[in-house]
Amino acid sequence: MWADTVYMVVPLLALTGRTELAAAQVAGHRRRLHDVRTGLYAARWDADRGELDRPQPWGTGNGWVVAGIARALRLASDWPAGTRAELAGHAAEVLTACLRYRTDDGLFPDVLDDPGTFREANTAQLLGYAALTGVADGWLPPSWFDTGAELLAAAARRVDRYGRVTGVSGAPDFAGPGTSPEAQACFLLGQAALGRARAVVSAAG
Repeated sequence: MWADTVYMVVPLLALTGRTELAAAQVAGHRRRLHDVRTGLYAARWDADRGELDRPQPWGTGNGWVVAGIARALRLASDWPAGTRAELAGHAAEVLTACLRYRTDDGLFPDVLDDPGTFREANTAQLLGYAALTGVADGWLPPSWFDTGAELLAAAARRVDRYGRVTGVSGAPDFAGPGTSPEAQACFLLGQAALGRARAVVSAAG
């Protein structure tokens, strides 16, 4: 069980109207991977051994969690009673926990609590997307707009002359800095969320 799976599975279930299953997937991942002391997610759980296989709080994994919840909330409006608020509150909790590890260039260590790991850019894109989606969709206050925009701007400084977001956990093994299709997609998702959130903040005066 990977933290990444919250993004890969939960929005799809929401899109197909299976919001109860989407919420159950978040709950299952949260039960096994979320550390209530730090507010962060471990990277991976081994179901056969019944223990964490990769206990480190991988930055991108935490980004996938909050972005997955944000996208699921955006894709479906009909959630079981109280579930939408619960999911939004959890996303805000993890987002806030991650921001404690933001570095002076606006990015994050690849492993959030290990400053010796490389500065990784896709974590900022995922967190920025989630923050701006929360503002656009009303489950985060407008005060989050600047944070989301700053996160995207920090990652955008890593875009090279070919349009590639560099310094992300690189495909295919994601073990070191490089580029990836996922990071390219997150750049586009983040920019779309920035436009939606800006419109909401501007309309509110």
